[in-house]
Parts: sequence; C-alpha cells; structure tokens
Amino acid sequence: MSPLRTARCREVVLPPGWAPYAVAGDAAGDLWMTMVTPPGLARFSPADASGGGETASALRHEFLPRRDGHPMLLTVASDGALWCTSTDGRLSRRDASGDHTTINLAAGSAPYGIAAAPDGGVWFTAPGTNQIGRVVTASGDVTIRDLPVPDARPAMVTVDAGGRPWVALNAASALAYVDGGVVQIVELPRGRAPAAPVGIAASATGIWYADIAGGCVGRVDPSGSVEKISFADAGCRPHAVAPDPDGGCWVTLWGSGQLARIAADGDVTLHQLPGREPHGLWVEDGLVWVAMESGSLVAVEKGESA
Repeated sequence: MSPLRTARCREVVLPPGWAPYAVAGDAAGDLWMTMVTPPGLARFSPADASGGGETASALRHEFLPRRDGHPMLLTVASDGALWCTSTDGRLSRRDASGDHTTINLAAGSAPYGIAAAPDGGVWFTAPGTNQIGRVVTASGDVTIRDLPVPDARPAMVTVDAGGRPWVALNAASALAYVDGGVVQIVELPRGRAPAAPVGIAASATGIWYADIAGGCVGRVDPSGSVEKISFADAGCRPHAVAPDPDGGCWVTLWGSGQLARIAADGDVTLHQLPGREPHGLWVEDGLVWVAMESGSLVAVEKGESA
C-alpha cells in the first residue's frame, strides 16, 4: 500500500460561500483561483497574510465582465496576462492593470482547459464542439481545429517545451497533440476501466496525465511509450496533475480528498488534505498549492514527501 501521511500544510480558509476550482501563480508571487461560486476570479497574496491567520487584504474577489457561466481553468501567459475559460462559451483575459477582454466562442463550445504557449498565445479545449483552439495574440485572433476522434470530450491541455499542445481526450481513452498542424493521437492503456484522462502536464521527462476513471496516473515518455501507475483506492478519482523538477509529479485525488506524490522512481506517497474535493494545483519551489472546492486553499510542504 502507498504510505498515507497527514500533510504538514497551511490551510487558507476562504470566505463563506467561496468555492475555488483551479489555481495558478503569477510572477509577483500571488495565487489566482477561478471561483465556481461566487463566479469570478480570486487572488490570494501570501505576502499580505499575517502570522497564523489571514488578513482581509490578502484575499480579493473579482467578477468577470460577463456572469452567465462559471469560470473553469486558468493560465498565466508569458506577458503576465491571466486567461481563463468559462462554461458560457467565452475566454477571459485579464491584463496586468486589471482590464478584462472577453473572447466569444461558438455557441455550445463550453471551453474548459487552457494553457499558455511560449510565444505568448494560449491553447484551449472546447469539449462541447469537439475542438481545440488557439488564441494567437491578445487581440483575440482565434484558430480552431477539429479533433479526428468523434465525441472525444477534450479536457485539460498543456504545452511542451517545443510549443506543441497536448490534450487529454476524456471520452476517447487517449491523448492528442498537434505537430506540424496535424493532430496526432496517443492511445492509453486501460486502468480498472477504460482510460478517461482529465489532467495533463508537460515535463522534461514526458507528458503526465491523470486518469479519473482508472484510478491511475501515467506518463508518455519522449519515445512514445506509456507508463501507468495505479493507486490502491480505485475510487480516488485523479483529477489534476503537475510535474515536479526532480522528474516526479503531484496529483489531486478528487474522490478521496488527497494529494498524491509520484516520485521519479514510481513510488507513491499520499497526503490527506483538510476539506473536500481537491481540484487544481500549483507547484512552487517549496510548496504545492491545492484548490479545495469545499472552500479553502491548501499549501503542502514539499519536504514532507521525502
């Protein structure tokens, strides 16, 4: 069995009614969250927090210009702008000054995943229309690509060091990537059920993915081989995944309320988290931040995984 530890962590309890979904850090050291309720963005500034408690100035909520949907995933672009997807068919860009730009997509597109590209653009997924797209500039130029697999339900997206986007195809038991303008498919091995990847993240050692149905995490290495690591709890529901510089990764386990650490050699350590429904995560030098939809932001000390 995988060792289970009560993580040494710091829990930032959010105001009543706040339910975060994704989290990402910016160059200033602030953490941004998408909020399912109240719909919008929230910023947590660790530098403004005092001692053992959080001050009011450390947390701030911002409504998006349009409030018809719920923001989902977010990314910080190379120019410092914050991008997020919204269930109402829109992308939102917040620049460093706080100004918002909204990009309207096709009706029913339901954009979900989003990731920054090295050249300043962003890639996003549109599961409602079975497409992936790219915003080339802040002006809103959008390029759309159809996926070659019907009803693939593209989930999260990441961009590798070569600038290629990789997408988790939740309903197709596969990953997809774009190379030379052509969408390529990588079939995934079955876990306890047909693979249903949601989270995906590029690293120096390959592409990590989280299989929410199979109770496992996997990695596609540069040669194209797929390595799969299963968790003992079949119902743990792996959701988001993020690489660690030492070659391993971190995974949120939505069903069991845990954070998993996969070492470079494949060893698994589990950390029990306070709260419920861990979704997004962000890895820093010494901390791993987890967004708990039950109403908090949790920082786990990386040293506890050793």
